Amino acid sequence: MKRWIFFISARHFRTKRREKGHTASLLSVAGIAAGVMTLVTVLAVMNGFQVGTIEDILEINSYHLQVHTPDAVREAPLIADTNGVRSAVPFVDMFALAQGFFADPIAMAVRGLPEAVCALDGGFADQLEMVAGTFDVATPRSIVVGEELARRIGLRLGDGLSVVNFSAEGLNLARPDSMDLIVTGLFKTGFLEYDAGWGFVSLATTRELGGGEADTVGVKLLDRFSDRAAMRRIDSTIADVEVVSWRDYNRSIFGALRLEKTLMMLLIGLIFVVVAVNIHQSLRRSVVERTEEIGVLKTLGASPASLQFVFIVEGLMIGLVGAAVGTALGLALSFNINAVFAGAEVVVNAILGAAGWIAGLFTPGRQGVTAGFTIFSPAYFYLDSVPATVIAREVLGVALFALASAVVAAVAASRRISGIVPAKVLRYE
Repeated sequence: MKRWIFFISARHFRTKRREKGHTASLLSVAGIAAGVMTLVTVLAVMNGFQVGTIEDILEINSYHLQVHTPDAVREAPLIADTNGVRSAVPFVDMFALAQGFFADPIAMAVRGLPEAVCALDGGFADQLEMVAGTFDVATPRSIVVGEELARRIGLRLGDGLSVVNFSAEGLNLARPDSMDLIVTGLFKTGFLEYDAGWGFVSLATTRELGGGEADTVGVKLLDRFSDRAAMRRIDSTIADVEVVSWRDYNRSIFGALRLEKTLMMLLIGLIFVVVAVNIHQSLRRSVVERTEEIGVLKTLGASPASLQFVFIVEGLMIGLVGAAVGTALGLALSFNINAVFAGAEVVVNAILGAAGWIAGLFTPGRQGVTAGFTIFSPAYFYLDSVPATVIAREVLGVALFALASAVVAAVAASRRISGIVPAKVLRYE
Protein backbone atom coordinates (compact mmCIF):
# COMPACT_ATOMS: atom_id res chain seq x y z
CA MET A 1 0.00 0.00 0.00
CA LYS A 2 1.18 3.53 -0.76
CA ARG A 3 3.05 5.09 2.15
CA TRP A 4 1.71 8.57 1.46
CA ILE A 5 -1.75 7.46 2.63
CA PHE A 6 -0.48 6.71 6.14
CA PHE A 7 1.67 9.84 6.15
CA ILE A 8 -1.27 12.11 5.35
CA SER A 9 -3.60 10.23 7.76
CA ALA A 10 -1.13 10.65 10.62
CA ARG A 11 -0.68 14.32 9.71
CA HIS A 12 -4.44 14.86 9.77
CA PHE A 13 -4.73 13.05 13.12
CA ARG A 14 -2.18 15.21 14.92
CA THR A 15 -2.54 18.47 12.96
CA LYS A 16 -3.51 21.69 14.70
CA ARG A 17 -4.76 23.37 11.60
CA ARG A 18 -7.56 25.75 12.54
CA GLU A 19 -7.44 24.08 16.00
CA LYS A 20 -11.01 22.82 15.55
CA GLY A 21 -9.91 19.68 13.74
CA HIS A 22 -7.42 18.84 16.44
CA THR A 23 -9.95 19.42 19.21
CA ALA A 24 -12.51 17.26 17.40
CA SER A 25 -9.97 14.43 17.14
CA LEU A 26 -9.20 14.68 20.85
CA LEU A 27 -12.90 14.66 21.72
CA SER A 28 -13.43 11.62 19.50
CA VAL A 29 -10.56 9.78 21.18
CA ALA A 30 -11.87 10.79 24.61
CA GLY A 31 -15.36 9.57 23.71
CA ILE A 32 -14.08 6.17 22.58
CA ALA A 33 -11.86 5.90 25.68
CA ALA A 34 -14.73 6.81 28.03
CA GLY A 35 -17.04 4.28 26.42
CA VAL A 36 -14.49 1.46 26.54
CA MET A 37 -13.49 2.28 30.12
CA THR A 38 -17.11 2.32 31.28
CA LEU A 39 -18.06 -0.92 29.55
CA VAL A 40 -14.93 -2.80 30.67
CA THR A 41 -15.45 -1.71 34.29
CA VAL A 42 -19.18 -2.47 34.36
CA LEU A 43 -18.64 -5.90 32.80
CA ALA A 44 -15.85 -6.70 35.28
CA VAL A 45 -18.03 -5.83 38.27
CA MET A 46 -21.03 -7.65 36.82
CA ASN A 47 -18.86 -10.70 36.14
CA GLY A 48 -17.60 -10.55 39.71
CA PHE A 49 -21.10 -10.66 41.14
CA GLN A 50 -22.33 -13.28 38.68
CA VAL A 51 -19.31 -15.58 39.07
CA GLY A 52 -19.70 -15.40 42.85
CA THR A 53 -23.39 -16.25 42.58
CA ILE A 54 -22.77 -19.14 40.18
CA GLU A 55 -19.98 -20.58 42.34
CA ASP A 56 -22.16 -20.37 45.46
CA ILE A 57 -25.02 -22.15 43.71
CA LEU A 58 -22.89 -24.92 42.20
CA GLU A 59 -20.50 -25.50 45.09
CA ILE A 60 -22.98 -25.26 47.97
CA ASN A 61 -26.43 -26.07 46.67
CA SER A 62 -27.00 -27.68 43.30
CA TYR A 63 -23.68 -29.37 42.39
CA HIS A 64 -22.74 -30.02 38.73
CA LEU A 65 -24.83 -33.19 38.56
CA GLN A 66 -27.48 -34.66 40.82
CA VAL A 67 -27.93 -38.43 40.76
CA HIS A 68 -31.29 -39.45 42.23
CA THR A 69 -31.13 -42.94 43.68
CA PRO A 70 -32.67 -44.60 46.76
CA ASP A 71 -29.27 -45.96 47.82
CA ALA A 72 -27.18 -42.79 47.58
CA VAL A 73 -24.77 -43.63 50.41
CA ARG A 74 -23.69 -46.93 48.85
CA GLU A 75 -23.47 -45.66 45.28
CA ALA A 76 -21.63 -42.38 46.02
CA PRO A 77 -18.16 -44.06 46.11
CA LEU A 78 -18.86 -45.75 42.75
CA ILE A 79 -19.76 -42.39 41.22
CA ALA A 80 -16.69 -40.74 42.77
CA ASP A 81 -14.47 -43.26 40.94
CA THR A 82 -16.00 -42.35 37.57
CA ASN A 83 -13.67 -40.65 35.10
CA GLY A 84 -13.97 -36.84 35.22
CA VAL A 85 -15.66 -36.73 38.64
CA ARG A 86 -14.06 -34.55 41.33
CA SER A 87 -16.33 -35.49 44.24
CA ALA A 88 -19.58 -37.30 44.99
CA VAL A 89 -21.51 -36.60 48.20
CA PRO A 90 -24.81 -38.19 49.29
CA PHE A 91 -27.32 -35.76 50.77
CA VAL A 92 -30.95 -35.25 51.67
CA ASP A 93 -32.88 -31.97 51.80
CA MET A 94 -35.63 -30.98 54.20
CA PHE A 95 -37.88 -27.98 54.66
CA ALA A 96 -38.01 -27.07 58.32
CA LEU A 97 -39.27 -24.52 60.80
CA ALA A 98 -36.68 -23.36 63.32
CA GLN A 99 -37.08 -21.38 66.52
CA GLY A 100 -34.58 -20.00 69.01
CA PHE A 101 -35.28 -19.30 72.68
CA PHE A 102 -36.24 -15.64 72.23
CA ALA A 103 -37.37 -15.37 68.60
CA ASP A 104 -40.31 -16.17 66.37
CA PRO A 105 -40.14 -19.30 64.20
CA ILE A 106 -38.38 -18.95 60.86
CA ALA A 107 -38.50 -21.17 57.78
CA MET A 108 -35.21 -22.67 56.66
CA ALA A 109 -33.74 -25.36 54.43
CA VAL A 110 -31.84 -28.14 56.20
CA ARG A 111 -29.45 -30.38 54.28
CA GLY A 112 -28.13 -33.63 55.66
CA LEU A 113 -24.53 -34.39 54.67
CA PRO A 114 -21.87 -36.97 55.56
CA GLU A 115 -19.89 -36.11 58.67
CA ALA A 116 -16.67 -35.91 56.59
CA VAL A 117 -18.18 -33.73 53.86
CA CYS A 118 -15.38 -31.14 54.02
CA ALA A 119 -12.81 -33.85 53.29
CA LEU A 120 -14.94 -35.37 50.53
CA ASP A 121 -15.79 -32.05 48.85
CA GLY A 122 -13.02 -29.45 48.96
CA GLY A 123 -15.01 -26.99 46.84
CA PHE A 124 -17.82 -26.96 49.38
CA ALA A 125 -15.37 -26.35 52.23
CA ASP A 126 -13.62 -23.55 50.33
CA GLN A 127 -16.88 -21.75 49.57
CA LEU A 128 -17.96 -21.64 53.23
CA GLU A 129 -16.33 -19.06 55.49
CA MET A 130 -16.69 -20.14 59.09
CA VAL A 131 -17.19 -16.95 61.11
CA ALA A 132 -17.65 -18.79 64.40
CA GLY A 133 -17.00 -22.34 65.51
CA THR A 134 -16.22 -25.12 63.03
CA PHE A 135 -18.15 -27.10 60.46
CA ASP A 136 -18.96 -29.82 62.94
CA VAL A 137 -21.93 -32.03 62.12
CA ALA A 138 -20.31 -35.14 63.62
CA THR A 139 -21.48 -34.18 67.10
CA PRO A 140 -24.87 -35.84 67.73
CA ARG A 141 -27.80 -33.50 67.12
CA SER A 142 -25.61 -30.60 65.99
CA ILE A 143 -26.29 -28.04 63.27
CA VAL A 144 -24.25 -25.45 61.38
CA VAL A 145 -26.31 -22.41 60.32
CA GLY A 146 -25.80 -19.25 58.31
CA GLU A 147 -24.52 -16.15 60.07
CA GLU A 148 -27.46 -14.02 58.95
CA LEU A 149 -30.00 -16.60 60.10
CA ALA A 150 -28.29 -16.73 63.49
CA ARG A 151 -28.40 -12.94 63.73
CA ARG A 152 -32.09 -12.80 62.91
CA ILE A 153 -33.13 -15.26 65.61
CA GLY A 154 -30.44 -14.39 68.12
CA LEU A 155 -28.32 -17.55 67.98
CA ARG A 156 -24.79 -17.97 69.27
CA LEU A 157 -22.41 -20.90 69.46
CA GLY A 158 -23.69 -23.56 71.81
CA ASP A 159 -27.28 -22.30 71.75
CA GLY A 160 -30.17 -24.67 71.20
CA LEU A 161 -32.30 -24.50 68.05
CA SER A 162 -35.71 -26.18 67.97
CA VAL A 163 -36.32 -27.67 64.51
CA VAL A 164 -39.47 -29.18 63.02
CA ASN A 165 -39.14 -31.08 59.73
CA PHE A 166 -42.17 -30.24 57.62
CA SER A 167 -40.97 -32.66 54.94
CA ALA A 168 -41.33 -35.68 57.23
CA GLU A 169 -43.88 -38.34 56.31
CA GLY A 170 -46.82 -38.68 58.67
CA LEU A 171 -46.27 -35.22 60.16
CA ASN A 172 -48.96 -34.20 62.63
CA LEU A 173 -49.52 -30.54 61.76
CA ALA A 174 -51.65 -30.04 64.86
CA ARG A 175 -48.81 -31.12 67.18
CA PRO A 176 -45.60 -31.45 65.17
CA ASP A 177 -42.65 -33.13 66.86
CA SER A 178 -39.61 -30.91 67.25
CA MET A 179 -35.98 -31.67 68.00
CA ASP A 180 -33.49 -29.48 69.81
CA LEU A 181 -30.17 -29.13 67.97
CA ILE A 182 -26.96 -27.52 69.21
CA VAL A 183 -25.36 -24.80 67.06
CA THR A 184 -21.71 -25.78 66.51
CA GLY A 185 -20.80 -23.32 63.77
CA LEU A 186 -21.83 -20.19 61.89
CA PHE A 187 -20.94 -19.87 58.21
CA LYS A 188 -20.99 -17.10 55.64
CA THR A 189 -21.03 -17.47 51.86
CA GLY A 190 -21.83 -13.92 50.79
CA PHE A 191 -25.05 -15.22 49.21
CA LEU A 192 -27.95 -14.01 51.35
CA GLU A 193 -30.30 -16.87 50.47
CA TYR A 194 -27.92 -19.40 52.01
CA ASP A 195 -26.66 -17.26 54.89
CA ALA A 196 -30.19 -16.38 56.01
CA GLY A 197 -32.04 -19.60 55.32
CA TRP A 198 -29.80 -22.67 55.34
CA GLY A 199 -28.46 -25.11 57.90
CA PHE A 200 -26.40 -28.30 57.66
CA VAL A 201 -26.69 -31.43 59.79
CA SER A 202 -25.39 -34.99 59.58
CA LEU A 203 -27.23 -37.78 57.77
CA ALA A 204 -27.82 -39.42 61.15
CA THR A 205 -29.53 -36.27 62.43
CA THR A 206 -31.75 -36.08 59.34
CA ARG A 207 -32.96 -39.62 60.05
CA GLU A 208 -33.84 -38.57 63.60
CA LEU A 209 -35.70 -35.58 62.19
CA GLY A 210 -37.73 -37.90 59.96
CA GLY A 211 -35.94 -36.94 56.77
CA GLY A 212 -35.18 -40.53 55.84
CA GLU A 213 -32.13 -41.85 54.04
CA ALA A 214 -30.03 -39.85 51.58
CA ASP A 215 -31.74 -40.08 48.19
CA THR A 216 -29.44 -37.92 46.05
CA VAL A 217 -25.74 -37.87 45.22
CA GLY A 218 -24.29 -34.43 44.52
CA VAL A 219 -21.56 -34.75 41.90
CA LYS A 220 -18.89 -32.19 41.05
CA LEU A 221 -16.85 -32.55 37.89
CA LEU A 222 -13.34 -31.54 36.99
CA ASP A 223 -14.95 -29.55 34.15
CA ARG A 224 -18.58 -28.63 34.64
CA PHE A 225 -19.02 -28.06 30.90
CA SER A 226 -18.34 -31.76 30.23
CA ASP A 227 -21.53 -32.64 32.09
CA ARG A 228 -23.20 -34.49 29.19
CA ALA A 229 -20.30 -36.93 28.81
CA ALA A 230 -20.19 -37.48 32.58
CA MET A 231 -23.93 -38.20 32.62
CA ARG A 232 -23.45 -40.94 30.01
CA ARG A 233 -20.58 -42.50 31.98
CA ILE A 234 -22.62 -42.51 35.21
CA ASP A 235 -25.62 -44.04 33.42
CA SER A 236 -23.39 -46.82 32.11
CA THR A 237 -21.89 -47.41 35.58
CA ILE A 238 -25.08 -47.47 37.68
CA ALA A 239 -28.41 -48.68 36.38
CA ASP A 240 -31.85 -47.25 37.09
CA VAL A 241 -30.78 -43.79 38.26
CA GLU A 242 -31.89 -40.33 37.18
CA VAL A 243 -29.05 -37.92 36.41
CA VAL A 244 -29.80 -34.18 36.12
CA SER A 245 -27.30 -31.54 34.98
CA TRP A 246 -26.72 -28.10 36.45
CA ARG A 247 -27.81 -26.67 33.08
CA ASP A 248 -31.30 -28.07 33.61
CA TYR A 249 -32.14 -27.28 37.22
CA ASN A 250 -30.48 -23.86 37.11
CA ARG A 251 -31.78 -22.91 33.68
CA SER A 252 -34.00 -20.05 34.87
CA ILE A 253 -31.48 -18.25 37.11
CA PHE A 254 -28.55 -18.67 34.71
CA GLY A 255 -30.75 -17.51 31.84
CA ALA A 256 -31.72 -14.44 33.86
CA LEU A 257 -28.06 -13.67 34.57
CA ARG A 258 -27.20 -14.01 30.88
CA LEU A 259 -30.09 -11.75 29.85
CA GLU A 260 -29.12 -9.17 32.47
CA LYS A 261 -25.57 -9.06 31.16
CA THR A 262 -26.67 -8.85 27.52
CA LEU A 263 -29.06 -5.97 28.18
CA MET A 264 -26.42 -4.11 30.18
CA MET A 265 -23.94 -4.46 27.31
CA LEU A 266 -26.52 -3.18 24.83
CA LEU A 267 -27.42 -0.17 26.98
CA ILE A 268 -23.83 0.86 27.63
CA GLY A 269 -22.97 0.03 24.02
CA LEU A 270 -25.18 2.97 23.01
CA ILE A 271 -22.24 5.14 24.10
CA PHE A 272 -20.39 3.94 21.01
CA VAL A 273 -23.30 4.97 18.78
CA VAL A 274 -23.04 8.52 20.11
CA VAL A 275 -19.26 8.48 19.72
CA ALA A 276 -19.54 7.11 16.18
CA VAL A 277 -21.86 9.97 15.23
CA ASN A 278 -19.35 12.42 16.71
CA ILE A 279 -16.50 10.86 14.71
CA HIS A 280 -18.62 10.92 11.56
CA GLN A 281 -19.38 14.63 11.93
CA SER A 282 -15.76 15.39 12.80
CA LEU A 283 -14.41 13.64 9.71
CA ARG A 284 -17.09 15.17 7.47
CA ARG A 285 -15.97 18.59 8.67
CA SER A 286 -12.38 17.54 8.06
CA VAL A 287 -13.25 16.60 4.48
CA VAL A 288 -14.86 20.01 3.91
CA GLU A 289 -11.90 21.87 5.45
CA ARG A 290 -9.43 19.97 3.28
CA THR A 291 -11.36 20.24 0.03
CA GLU A 292 -8.51 22.11 -1.68
CA GLU A 293 -5.97 19.50 -0.55
CA ILE A 294 -8.19 16.74 -1.90
CA GLY A 295 -8.57 18.59 -5.21
CA VAL A 296 -4.79 19.00 -5.56
CA LEU A 297 -4.18 15.32 -4.74
CA LYS A 298 -6.79 14.24 -7.29
CA THR A 299 -5.11 16.47 -9.88
CA LEU A 300 -1.78 14.79 -9.08
CA GLY A 301 -3.33 11.38 -9.80
CA ALA A 302 -4.66 10.17 -6.46
CA SER A 303 -7.74 7.98 -6.89
CA PRO A 304 -10.94 8.66 -4.93
CA ALA A 305 -10.52 5.26 -3.23
CA SER A 306 -7.02 6.21 -2.01
CA LEU A 307 -8.26 9.53 -0.67
CA GLN A 308 -11.16 7.81 1.07
CA PHE A 309 -8.69 5.43 2.64
CA VAL A 310 -6.78 8.40 4.08
CA PHE A 311 -9.79 9.34 6.20
CA ILE A 312 -10.59 5.71 7.00
CA VAL A 313 -7.06 5.29 8.38
CA GLU A 314 -7.55 8.48 10.39
CA GLY A 315 -10.72 7.00 11.89
CA LEU A 316 -8.80 3.79 12.55
CA MET A 317 -6.17 5.79 14.46
CA ILE A 318 -8.87 7.48 16.52
CA GLY A 319 -10.36 4.09 17.32
CA LEU A 320 -7.01 2.47 18.15
CA VAL A 321 -5.86 5.24 20.48
CA GLY A 322 -9.26 5.55 22.15
CA ALA A 323 -9.65 1.79 22.59
CA ALA A 324 -6.11 1.42 23.98
CA VAL A 325 -6.51 4.26 26.47
CA GLY A 326 -10.01 3.14 27.47
CA THR A 327 -8.93 -0.48 27.93
CA ALA A 328 -5.98 0.54 30.10
CA LEU A 329 -8.15 2.81 32.24
CA GLY A 330 -10.94 0.23 32.46
CA LEU A 331 -8.57 -2.53 33.59
CA ALA A 332 -6.91 -0.23 36.13
CA LEU A 333 -10.31 0.77 37.49
CA SER A 334 -11.55 -2.83 37.58
CA PHE A 335 -8.55 -4.16 39.48
CA ASN A 336 -8.67 -1.27 41.96
CA ILE A 337 -12.42 -0.71 42.20
CA ASN A 338 -12.51 -1.09 45.99
CA ALA A 339 -9.60 1.32 46.42
CA VAL A 340 -11.46 3.83 44.22
CA PHE A 341 -14.59 3.51 46.36
CA ALA A 342 -12.51 3.86 49.53
CA GLY A 343 -10.90 7.02 48.15
CA ALA A 344 -14.32 8.40 47.22
CA GLU A 345 -15.53 7.74 50.77
CA VAL A 346 -12.52 9.61 52.20
CA VAL A 347 -13.18 12.61 49.94
CA VAL A 348 -16.91 12.70 50.70
CA ASN A 349 -16.32 12.35 54.45
CA ALA A 350 -13.75 15.16 54.31
CA ILE A 351 -16.25 17.40 52.53
CA LEU A 352 -19.00 16.52 55.01
CA GLY A 353 -16.65 17.14 57.92
CA ALA A 354 -15.62 20.52 56.53
CA ALA A 355 -19.27 21.42 55.93
CA GLY A 356 -20.12 20.46 59.51
CA TRP A 357 -17.22 22.50 60.86
CA ILE A 358 -18.26 25.56 58.83
CA ALA A 359 -21.87 25.15 59.95
CA GLY A 360 -20.67 25.00 63.54
CA LEU A 361 -18.99 28.40 63.14
CA PHE A 362 -22.28 30.05 62.25
CA THR A 363 -24.47 27.95 64.53
CA PRO A 364 -23.01 27.83 68.04
CA GLY A 365 -23.50 24.52 69.78
CA ARG A 366 -24.19 22.65 66.58
CA GLN A 367 -22.26 19.44 66.25
CA GLY A 368 -20.38 18.69 63.06
CA VAL A 369 -21.05 15.70 60.88
CA THR A 370 -19.82 12.67 62.79
CA ALA A 371 -21.45 9.78 60.92
CA GLY A 372 -19.08 8.30 58.37
CA PHE A 373 -20.33 8.04 54.79
CA THR A 374 -20.08 4.52 53.33
CA ILE A 375 -20.97 3.75 49.72
CA PHE A 376 -21.87 0.13 50.45
CA SER A 377 -23.17 0.38 53.98
CA PRO A 378 -23.83 -3.02 55.64
CA ALA A 379 -27.20 -1.62 56.67
CA TYR A 380 -28.33 -1.61 53.03
CA PHE A 381 -25.96 -3.90 51.10
CA TYR A 382 -25.06 -7.50 51.90
CA LEU A 383 -21.41 -7.34 50.83
CA ASP A 384 -18.05 -6.41 52.27
CA SER A 385 -16.38 -5.44 48.99
CA VAL A 386 -17.16 -5.13 45.30
CA PRO A 387 -15.97 -8.20 43.36
CA ALA A 388 -14.49 -7.74 39.89
CA THR A 389 -13.63 -10.48 37.42
CA VAL A 390 -12.01 -9.52 34.11
CA ILE A 391 -12.67 -11.89 31.20
CA ALA A 392 -10.08 -11.34 28.46
CA ARG A 393 -12.34 -12.18 25.51
CA GLU A 394 -14.94 -9.67 26.68
CA VAL A 395 -12.34 -6.91 27.02
CA LEU A 396 -11.05 -7.73 23.54
CA GLY A 397 -14.61 -7.71 22.19
CA VAL A 398 -15.30 -4.27 23.68
CA ALA A 399 -12.09 -2.85 22.21
CA LEU A 400 -12.82 -4.32 18.77
CA PHE A 401 -16.39 -3.01 18.85
CA ALA A 402 -15.12 0.48 19.67
CA LEU A 403 -12.59 0.22 16.85
CA ALA A 404 -15.24 -0.98 14.42
CA SER A 405 -17.58 1.90 15.31
CA ALA A 406 -14.82 4.41 14.56
CA VAL A 407 -13.98 2.75 11.22
CA VAL A 408 -17.63 2.57 10.15
CA ALA A 409 -18.08 6.26 10.98
CA ALA A 410 -14.95 7.09 8.96
CA VAL A 411 -16.17 5.07 5.96
CA ALA A 412 -19.50 6.90 6.00
CA ALA A 413 -17.81 10.31 6.28
CA SER A 414 -15.26 9.64 3.51
CA ARG A 415 -17.93 8.91 0.88
CA ARG A 416 -18.24 12.67 0.36
CA ILE A 417 -14.80 12.67 -1.29
CA SER A 418 -16.09 11.01 -4.46
CA GLY A 419 -18.24 14.08 -5.18
CA ILE A 420 -15.34 16.55 -5.12
CA VAL A 421 -14.41 17.74 -8.66
CA PRO A 422 -10.76 18.97 -8.91
CA ALA A 423 -11.54 21.54 -11.64
CA LYS A 424 -14.16 23.31 -9.51
CA VAL A 425 -11.94 23.23 -6.44
CA LEU A 426 -8.95 24.75 -8.25
CA ARG A 427 -11.16 27.37 -9.92
CA TYR A 428 -12.79 28.67 -6.74
CA GLU A 429 -10.15 27.92 -4.10
